[in-house]
Amino acid sequence: MSELENLESIGPDATGLRISMVWENERFKHCVDWVAGDQEFRILESVEGDEKDLWPPSPALQQLTLEQRTQSRQVGLMVGMAGNSHWSVAIENDPRDKSMLFEAACRVADTTAGSLTTTYKSMVPVKIIDPIERVAELSIAGRKCRIKVESTGRGELDELKIEGNIITITPTEMPDTWPATVEWKYRLFG
Repeated sequence: MSELENLESIGPDATGLRISMVWENERFKHCVDWVAGDQEFRILESVEGDEKDLWPPSPALQQLTLEQRTQSRQVGLMVGMAGNSHWSVAIENDPRDKSMLFEAACRVADTTAGSLTTTYKSMVPVKIIDPIERVAELSIAGRKCRIKVESTGRGELDELKIEGNIITITPTEMPDTWPATVEWKYRLFG
């Protein structure tokens, strides 16, 4: 296991989020740390499947590109495949509000879709604080971080669930016919 690339969204107060992309079991796992100066606290790790999973618990991502958009803005672009489906995730930092925007999609080539989710294991206490707006709060070192489901423009917000220390984000709107592309979007705030 080796660290490949990082995305950061650190504010002027030297606090925020850092995402590390880690190659593990033939795919990228991402780890989210809350940063305070030179200290790092792991708050989330994506839950990945393996090469046998046609419908892994998080998007199967095998390729990564990191781009510098402006002096302070970065985007991580990842793609991959599991079974007959193609996955993509774009992660963009926003240092102004110390957030990371995740936009995920899966092109389902089969006649039906299996489990389409992003799954995290939380290393810190987590709870849903707004079930209507789909917002969860993570408590770390006396500070609060948030996960917020965002609209993809389809009308209905996607699902955010917490069971113990497992967080899942699942698209709620599925197409009427397959093959099709399904999208979901959420933001982490540091």
